[in-house]
Amino acid sequence: MNEDLVFFESDDGGEYAFSLVRSFFYNGNEYALMREVNGEDQEEEDQDYIICEIVPGEENEEDEEFIPVEDEELADRLFEIATTNMNEDDDEEEDE
Repeated sequence: MNEDLVFFESDDGGEYAFSLVRSFFYNGNEYALMREVNGEDQEEEDQDYIICEIVPGEENEEDEEFIPVEDEELADRLFEIATTNMNEDDDEEEDE
């Protein structure tokens, strides 16, 4: 699988890779649902997800920054929106 990865560093210096599951807009900002990537096959419910705000680069809009959302209440709301939209998309594909 060839996917673009975004790397984050933890407080203890460890590096974690995440792939983009989907992007979406909420209140005028663009966000991304990101899934942690590791070498092991994991069941979907065991995978770690984070929500990031997508911020265009200052010099080049294609150089986007993925900033993890730290407000837990907002992150929960955004996760709910992202996963609800995913389920709706899956339903539409099944109807076709």
